[in-house]
Amino acid sequence: MSFLENRKLLAQGVIGQVGNDLGVAIRIKVLTGAGAVTSVTTTTATNIVIITANGSTETYAFATYATVGALADAINASAYTECKVLDTVRSEETATQFVTGVITAGVVDGITVYDVLADTSTCDYVAYRLTNDRNVGSNKPKGSHRVHVQEIVTDVTLGATTANGLKIYEVDGTTETVVYQATATSGSSATINWASGEGKITAKDGNDLVVKLTDGTSVTGTLTVTGERE
Repeated sequence: MSFLENRKLLAQGVIGQVGNDLGVAIRIKVLTGAGAVTSVTTTTATNIVIITANGSTETYAFATYATVGALADAINASAYTECKVLDTVRSEETATQFVTGVITAGVVDGITVYDVLADTSTCDYVAYRLTNDRNVGSNKPKGSHRVHVQEIVTDVTLGATTANGLKIYEVDGTTETVVYQATATSGSSATINWASGEGKITAKDGNDLVVKLTDGTSVTGTLTVTGERE
C-alpha cells in the first residue's frame, strides 16, 4: 500500500465549534525551566503578564506587540514560555483581541496550557483553526499531514453583514492566504458546503486552514467547522 493510500485510510474526522469569547487566539505553554507559575493575566488593550518563579515577571505590552503574530513571536522568544496561534490570524490587532482577566490553566493531551481567548464583542469575529495539532510544543510531524474543510455552519447575528466577511485562510508558517470567501447569513443558521457535501477545501501538506467570520460591527453566535485530518 502506498503512503498516500495509507494516509487516506487513517484520516480522522474533525468537528470544531466556537462561540462568543470561546475561540483560543493564543495557546501558551510555560516551560519546565520557569518553575512554578504564579499567574498568566490578560488586560484588554494593555498587555499580557506572565509571572513565574524563575522567569519573574514578563510583560508583553500590546503597544509594543501590535499584532497577534508579533505577540506570539515575542512569547516564543522567551526562555520560559512558548505558544501557538490558533483561532485567529497573525495580522489581527492585539489591542482589540482578548478576554481580560487571570487565565485558568487547562490540560490538553496531558500538557498544561493557558488559553488566551478572543473577546468576540471587541474583535468582532469568530474563528476556528483546522490543524493537525492544536497543542504547543508536542512536536507532532507536520510535513506528512494535511487538513480539509468539508462544511461550515454559521448560526450568528451580524451587526452589518459585511460582504465576504466569511473567509478561509490557508496558513503556511507566517503566510496567510485567503482561499475562499463568502457573505454570511445573519439571523438564522446557514450551511456552506461544496458539490453537495462531496467537495472540500484542502490545504497543502503541513499547512493549516482557518475559518474566520468577521463583521464590521458585531458578531454573536456560533461557527461550526466540519473537516478531516489525515
